[in-house]
Amino acid sequence: MSKETRQSAKAEQILQGALQEFLRDGYAATSMARIAATAGVSKETLYSYFESKEKLFAAIVQYTAEQHLQQVFASESLPSDPIEQLRLLTAKSITPENLDPMRMNFYRLIVGESGRFPDVARFYVEHFEKPGLEVSTNILQAAPQLRSSDPEAVAWIISGTLSHYYQMMEMLQGKDILDMTFDRLVEALIELLFGDR
Repeated sequence: MSKETRQSAKAEQILQGALQEFLRDGYAATSMARIAATAGVSKETLYSYFESKEKLFAAIVQYTAEQHLQQVFASESLPSDPIEQLRLLTAKSITPENLDPMRMNFYRLIVGESGRFPDVARFYVEHFEKPGLEVSTNILQAAPQLRSSDPEAVAWIISGTLSHYYQMMEMLQGKDILDMTFDRLVEALIELLFGDR
């Protein structure tokens, strides 16, 4: 194992330990000493990788964002039809990995801490939400059938619709209360945005 691989593995070990602590106690109540203990490293090792709690939390946001974008937008090649791309990407966004309770709790943490730590919230938007919106906008710009002249606004509409669905059905436990399926929502969006298919 190369030195670079070992360092990468150690950094991920620290990120995983830190994420557990932040999710359990919140940002403000989490100490670097506790993170080091949970990650199984010394405080000296922790500070050699991340010089402050703020930088460590920022690294977690970036790491989580990269994982999410990789799972949704990468790996397999996309179909040429933008409508089929939309169907595929929305389906990938609700895979078990993306609905993982830890990831959902991480989002709750960001929202819960946004008032006291606005820089953390802004970092989340910059590294998690913005890249996804940019990829979606690029896909929609290549769709001649799109009924709107503003693909960026449409990307926001799609993102907002899906986010609201997740919040209602997954985070707020609405699956047994609200009668709406994900596929039905996506097909209605396609009909609104592209017309009959």
